[in-house]
Amino acid sequence: MTPEVETQNLLEDAARGLMARGEGLFLPIYAPSGTGKTTLANNLDKFLPGLFLPTILFSGSVNADALQRETAHHLSKFAVNDKRIVPINIDHREGSPPSGEELAEIKRFLRHPEGGSKALILWPDTQRELSEAMSRAYSDIAGKPPIDLPVAISGPPRETWQEIAKTTLRLVNSIDSLEDLGVEPSSYDPSGFTSLGGFLREISDDFAKLVTSIRREMRKSLRLAIVFASESSDAGILTHLTSSNQFGLLDGSALLDSSPDSEVGKWWKARRGLLTSTIVRLDARAFSLPPSASVGILRRYGPEEVKENLNSLGVRLPGDSVVTRNIERCDLGKYLLGQSKAILETKGTPTTTSLLAFQYLAESGFTAGRDKALNYALAEALTAFASAQGLSYTTTAEKKLDFCPLIPDNSLNFEKEAICLEYTWRASDFMVAKNRGNIAAYCLRKLRNYSRELGWAPE
Repeated sequence: MTPEVETQNLLEDAARGLMARGEGLFLPIYAPSGTGKTTLANNLDKFLPGLFLPTILFSGSVNADALQRETAHHLSKFAVNDKRIVPINIDHREGSPPSGEELAEIKRFLRHPEGGSKALILWPDTQRELSEAMSRAYSDIAGKPPIDLPVAISGPPRETWQEIAKTTLRLVNSIDSLEDLGVEPSSYDPSGFTSLGGFLREISDDFAKLVTSIRREMRKSLRLAIVFASESSDAGILTHLTSSNQFGLLDGSALLDSSPDSEVGKWWKARRGLLTSTIVRLDARAFSLPPSASVGILRRYGPEEVKENLNSLGVRLPGDSVVTRNIERCDLGKYLLGQSKAILETKGTPTTTSLLAFQYLAESGFTAGRDKALNYALAEALTAFASAQGLSYTTTAEKKLDFCPLIPDNSLNFEKEAICLEYTWRASDFMVAKNRGNIAAYCLRKLRNYSRELGWAPE
């Protein structure tokens, strides 16, 4: 979202004037609500990177000492010889212009040789009259500024609003295929809105209503998490199949691009809108379960044969607290705790014992019903996890849900929703690029199974 050329030119003139004078500048700016003045003030380093450092978001008392402390701390992050200007956005005082005493403090700060002289204080407001009054008051005590004040901010041209809306909705809602849901910003007329903010709010509100109506169709809210248990210590290639800004959320377009020739990929390609709505309805996610968590779970809660063999491999019997800690540290645990983080956060290299133990399990085989016993072990572990973390769900394994025909590997049943956990146990370091297509196809098959069982898709 780029400001109009006139606004950029005014800001560039302000920066050049500040540099030429060797002292900071007080810059009142004004525009109607929703124009984007706060976004502009907070991102000058993006729009004019050669002139500005990242913005300081200042919310303290307006006095020279406080401003100098914040600025000195900020400048310490950059090279001493960096000549760029430090923008300071005082955004918490809209409608409340600086007093005479505060203006004097601003003047003193802006003439400080070790910080203020490199600063541009932006004071946003919606009222032109207030901005003009504070500009005159400051000029009276500090002298004529290098540019005419205040500065009227113009947002992006109206012809760009529809594209901005598409990008904003995708980023905020973490859904790449908005059009497949029937959300089309190009059907909204920018001329009917006084500001970009109002235009975006209208589309966003309509989108929120659509998603809410989709999710209300189910008697009980249902969420899906597909969990890949393997030797891999982190999410690996899953980061290319999930949202870049919402933890683990499946990306329908990425799944189809990764498995275009598979039977299930072709099936979904003909139903892209259904794929997107299925992901939205199920809040469908995918996570990796590393050996550091899975092996301890099976050592404590697994079938007797598995526990005995793990014991012979030197895997110690962990207590509930250790199992809980290991779950909490992995992606699945963070998801259940409602934590948001980058999915590629590395968990560290699994211990040799954990890797050997998992390799043994893989050699014994995860098929022919063996995985069901492992799923029961995971259900017990998640019950202990809920108790330790104070989570209000009950856990079942391999059992039909009360309100629909699904039989998930595990289900976590809350009062108003259920989380279905579908595990797949894979040998080797599985979350790598060569398995991208297989992983995508597996996720697509699970999504198809769920959409069929829930009556959303044809058999």
